[in-house]
Amino acid sequence: VRQLGRWPWPPEPAFTRSRCKPYESNGFVWGVCRDGQLVGSIGVTDVEIGYMFASDVHGAGVGTQAVRDAVAHAFAHYGWDALKARTWHDNPASGAVPRKCGFQHWQTAYEASFVRRVPTLTHYFRLPRAQWTA
Repeated sequence: VRQLGRWPWPPEPAFTRSRCKPYESNGFVWGVCRDGQLVGSIGVTDVEIGYMFASDVHGAGVGTQAVRDAVAHAFAHYGWDALKARTWHDNPASGAVPRKCGFQHWQTAYEASFVRRVPTLTHYFRLPRAQWTA
């Protein structure tokens, strides 16, 4: 949870309950399963992709494949010109995922972190639709 920008730590049950329902705005959120087990989630909401995965699947390609699937779905079902992603500087493995999927780094800046309660160095990525379809 330390790596998630908008989930409080320590956990707040009411907040978690509020997030455990179908997404009802511009985009989608999916559970990610492997061998019949829930191992994470991924979403594209308001043109920004976000993901989280259980530590036992880190390095297994699960995140990269989930991002590719989510990007393909987003561009097939929404008229967005580009998608965005952002990752914390101290989580390089998470930052490798959008790069593997064609996202380009375009900015690094400090961002307020809800969970960390301190400004956190953040990498911002962008993937134009034209680049994805090429």
